[in-house]
Amino acid sequence: MPKPKVAIIYLSYNARPFIDDVVLSLAKQTYSQDRMKFIIVDNPGKDDSAEYIKKKVLPRSGQDLPETILIPNEKNVGFAIGNNQGIERALLEDFDYVYLLNNDAKFDPEAIERAVEVAEADSKIGSVQSLMLLWQKPEVINSTGGMVHFLGFGFVRDNGAHRTSHVARSRDNEIAYASGAAVLYRADLLRKIGALDEFLWLYHEDLELGWRIRLAGYKNVLAPNSIVYHHYEFSRSIKKWFWMERNRWVVLLTHLRWRTLLLLSPCLLVMELAIYIASIRSGWIREKFLSCVDLFRPATIKNIRAKRRLSQESRKVSDRQIVELFTGKIEHQETSNPIVNFLINPTMSLIWFATKFLIRW
Repeated sequence: MPKPKVAIIYLSYNARPFIDDVVLSLAKQTYSQDRMKFIIVDNPGKDDSAEYIKKKVLPRSGQDLPETILIPNEKNVGFAIGNNQGIERALLEDFDYVYLLNNDAKFDPEAIERAVEVAEADSKIGSVQSLMLLWQKPEVINSTGGMVHFLGFGFVRDNGAHRTSHVARSRDNEIAYASGAAVLYRADLLRKIGALDEFLWLYHEDLELGWRIRLAGYKNVLAPNSIVYHHYEFSRSIKKWFWMERNRWVVLLTHLRWRTLLLLSPCLLVMELAIYIASIRSGWIREKFLSCVDLFRPATIKNIRAKRRLSQESRKVSDRQIVELFTGKIEHQETSNPIVNFLINPTMSLIWFATKFLIRW
């Protein structure tokens, strides 16, 4: 029986420093080249990535690389739209799986093989995230899966942990959501529930899709033997706070039942106050304010109402099942400090421990 067909979606954006290593890692895959397709979507940036791909990568299509195509964009259309262009092409061509790979990530030789192996073992697995290690320091973990805080924050698990300290997770490596940097999605499921939410534009797209996967009755899992090396570098950007805060609220208002939102409302209000204070001290109060304003735009309200109706009508599982994988801690470089680690996280974890058992619907 032939192996499943896998389309690898590579969103190129200023990818010139990485493309040679990425292509080399694809050429070394143990998975059958004739069962893969390399779909490159280029969002134009400041380098010559698209021209380089045309000259150096496309001629290798069907040679030492799988069939390779390039979808060039005239402008930067963002993460969700760019990846969806590749996903749409793969779904039209009847692929069994699509694999999203960040422009600054490369494969271990068995990455695709092991990810497909995990997905094929259980038809209820909707997404499979590869174990992400740091490109610069392969002994250090970048991500073992996405975590969702009960107030809507998303962050990667185990970032910065030493690889030897990683222990196989319970629940068959089930995770709240898979990082869009290195993830295999089941194509048939994407045909049913849709791909990345383009309204979000930037940040939370993978979290939101992972949430929809779970609402549909499927699982997101980690494949610890499928390894990807990610050239991750921590950086602060004021602009991203607008998208992160707006999209956090959009996702919560779209997918949680009203009863759950009402139960969480005191914590949400306290957190809003804390975030406003933090934004004043950190210099991104304007972005926080604009994110709140944007939530009340007619277009945003219309989007939330339409998608909320679809979410509530089509869901196969309860909020109680969804929140089982939520956490009360926020564990990320951007928030790590003694106050968060020794006061806020323990307090929020205790509140969440008590609150979670009240969600019976």
